[in-house]
Amino acid sequence: MVPIQIENLSFTYPSRETPTLHSINAEIFPSDFVLLTGPTGCGKTTLLRTINGLIPHASSGTLTGAVRVNNENVATQSLAGTCQQVALLFQNPDDQLFCTLVEDEIAFGLENLCFPPEKIKKRIASALEQVGLIGFEGRRISELSGGEKQRVALASICAMQPQVLLLDEPTSHLDPRATRDILNIVKQLNTEIGITVVLATHRVKEVAPLCNRVWLMHEGQLCLDLPKAEAFQDISVFRCLGVEVPETDNQPSSVHRKPPPNTTSFHPLLSVKDISFCYPNSEKNVIEAISCKVSRREIIAIMGANGSGKTTLLHLMGGLLQPSSGEITIDGKMSKRRKLHQLAGKVGIVFQNPDLLLQAKTVKSEVEFGPKNLKLKPEILQNVVADTLVQFRLADFAEDAPYSLSRGQRQRVAVAATFSLHPDIFLLDEPTTGQDAQHLQHLMDELCNQIRQESKTLIFTTHNIELTLKYADRVLLMREGELIFDGTPDSAFANPKLLEQASLAF
Repeated sequence: MVPIQIENLSFTYPSRETPTLHSINAEIFPSDFVLLTGPTGCGKTTLLRTINGLIPHASSGTLTGAVRVNNENVATQSLAGTCQQVALLFQNPDDQLFCTLVEDEIAFGLENLCFPPEKIKKRIASALEQVGLIGFEGRRISELSGGEKQRVALASICAMQPQVLLLDEPTSHLDPRATRDILNIVKQLNTEIGITVVLATHRVKEVAPLCNRVWLMHEGQLCLDLPKAEAFQDISVFRCLGVEVPETDNQPSSVHRKPPPNTTSFHPLLSVKDISFCYPNSEKNVIEAISCKVSRREIIAIMGANGSGKTTLLHLMGGLLQPSSGEITIDGKMSKRRKLHQLAGKVGIVFQNPDLLLQAKTVKSEVEFGPKNLKLKPEILQNVVADTLVQFRLADFAEDAPYSLSRGQRQRVAVAATFSLHPDIFLLDEPTTGQDAQHLQHLMDELCNQIRQESKTLIFTTHNIELTLKYADRVLLMREGELIFDGTPDSAFANPKLLEQASLAF
């Protein structure tokens, strides 16, 4: 029996005139492992949400055609009924974790289905064993790393024993070691238990060895549906759409890094001196005695495992947090002596989750918000906004609501809105999230070119070694809150022991 049939499926969100999904027809067979890929904004997430019933039950819009799971129309079946058969793992585990303790999170769905306590206890133990978290029952979710949180989210799904597992960019927030762990677990669920898998991702190289079928989407349509053995015989369509392909992309292409800029005659734009930081109600420092200096025109990558302190260090550099000890100086002035609004125009930061920054009704309004508050003259403001929209390939979405866009497109909106202020220090947390290869390269090219032309500084966190090799002058490697390396990317990545310490060895 075919578990999933997709028949002439189209879907249009309320705020959009163009369908996000258009006339999709496909079948998913028992125990399939489908790799779903395509450019940013092509409709991957929307397709997954129609398969598990979140569309139309939890999202308004116009749906035509049908998705059938075990011959039942998802649109007419109850969402609770579909979710017991088809589970969805989100991109960010924090979006689907609700409880304080691990065992409570895994029990949540089972309790809502009125399972008896003894059966719930057995399901919890089995699910934790499947994801490699035996003994984590009493752990607090807030204290777990990003990879551990994603495994807890996966365990809560495993406890429900679904027939089909859908995954939406499940490794985009994870370091290489955590990525390997999650993909190994998913493959085991597929091969040993027979769970059908559909995994949406831009990281084709990592997932291709695990799948047996490949779907490629473009502008809401399924433009390729082939067995893996045939899918990559002609990679021209992938290249044309800017989508990563396996094997032939093993080495970074066209890496034209400029040598580190000569900054000996300038005082540091950013100086970090022996800083440590401890969050409230915590006994352990998450940043421990870090020092570094950053000059104008430098492009610096911060790398390390999930939970190593990369984002915290970025927030300290941006003035969002103040160090428990030590000091940070921005352009010669100590950051703790400045109020946050005084750093506007001096420091810009884009969070890993772009939704934390977006608040306007349209993309254009989002981009003009910052410059408008800096009291630019109307004609200058108009030019700044228009140029920024073009720079980041957002002109076609100028009048769209930011939340109607895909995750990757929202990330570009957040970058554009921050960059429109042209800050001296631009801080970017995980720019790869939700971006296909083509849009990521364009975004980084635009940022790096402007940073050097305007004598600014770019500091970004990432797990992507190729991205660092291509764009960064320096790399800071972190491990458990400590800085274990500060130097050129070539030197760092030539040291296998160092990569292992920083959890960057895949």
